[in-house]
Amino acid sequence: MSLKVLKFGGSSVGSAEALCRAAGIVRDELPAGGLVVVSALRGTTDQILDACAAAGRGDLPTAQSILSTIQVRHQSVAEELGLTQAVAAAWAPLFTRLDQLLTGMAMLGETTARARDAALAVGETLSANLAALCFQGIFQDVRAVMQTDARFGKARPQLGAIREAAAPWRSALSAGALWVTQGFLGSSPEGVTTTLGRGGSDTSATLLGEALDAEEVQIWTDVDGVLTADPSLVREARPIPQMSLGEAEALSAFGAKVLHADSLAPGGRAGFRLVVANTLRPDASRTEILPVPPVRPAGAVTSVAYKEGISLLRFPASAGLEPPLEAARSLEEAGALRFGLISSPAGTLLAVRPETHAATEVLGTLAASGVVCESGWAVVALVGEGLRADPVAALRHLGELGQEPVGGLLTGSSTVSLAFLVPESRLGSLIPRLHSRCVLGY
Repeated sequence: MSLKVLKFGGSSVGSAEALCRAAGIVRDELPAGGLVVVSALRGTTDQILDACAAAGRGDLPTAQSILSTIQVRHQSVAEELGLTQAVAAAWAPLFTRLDQLLTGMAMLGETTARARDAALAVGETLSANLAALCFQGIFQDVRAVMQTDARFGKARPQLGAIREAAAPWRSALSAGALWVTQGFLGSSPEGVTTTLGRGGSDTSATLLGEALDAEEVQIWTDVDGVLTADPSLVREARPIPQMSLGEAEALSAFGAKVLHADSLAPGGRAGFRLVVANTLRPDASRTEILPVPPVRPAGAVTSVAYKEGISLLRFPASAGLEPPLEAARSLEEAGALRFGLISSPAGTLLAVRPETHAATEVLGTLAASGVVCESGWAVVALVGEGLRADPVAALRHLGELGQEPVGGLLTGSSTVSLAFLVPESRLGSLIPRLHSRCVLGY
């Protein structure tokens, strides 16, 4: 039989009503069994992180107050579903475990990455146990399969080990079992809980799809698939029915929030369909991300993406390449995302987005040392397989920028995207214009 993996994010399992909607989707999509991956109930992960931070400061009362809020919220959802008694035995040791972890952090006065991963696992496991009952499936702990290294907080999956560990799951699911498991979590070679970092639940689903030889992996979220632009800026934005893996990777890299880049690689290796759908509107349009690119008109742009909060660092030609390369390394180690490194006889331009307080501090240190740092920039990308078919079209699309103050063009290995830097203040007018002329114009 063809196997499907369904993943539901926190907003899709954030309440009793949401879980009931998800249960209906599971019935429709998996009548003969399959695998469901669920995130923690919406907001729970942030609450656990807040509790860990409080405990690490030695503020155990605040940490335990947050724990109480988490417990009351979960019990309320279970009560609405009529599953309080059914889930009680599975939940009791989990709440005890989280209490013990927080108490230990408070006693030590610190929160290690290992302890934080163990605490976050509680949120995912609470949700998966409840969802298994709601979906009339069987809970299976993902840590039995999702083998990783011991890099706590952003563990690296071990693909060979995952596939080997997944063999019993492949047999059971192919025979018609309906199993529910956690996202985001893994297990180190020593059997210690790890987490996969940003986008970890989507990545869990696609890695499991790869290991299980799935035909399709569905990501259920709160939008009608991948859109041609940000609907908050472009009212005419519409779902993209089909797109290539290359287009999805480019959109993810340049700001689209629907899928994380790490979740796309398994589909490229295994060749399954990746579908993005809306839990709130299951019959609405979906986006299929295909291993074989769909046919596009030459020069056509599929979507316009952008990312705000970009800082530009300018190095004079006399500095050579070592200072900007060292700056890039330091910023990335501190948690910044690098969007471009452009070197020319006139000097070198480094474009980054500081994602953490540590990265912002590194930027401040570089500015204090004399490096010219400019904030308030954004990266904008035109994405489409049509650009691969007609590379000269990129020049025509650049003509649409007119007199826009472009800070630089970003090039890379992708032939399906054209990216450039503009001031953030221009996004409100530029994105709708590019969408109208470059996307809707084809």
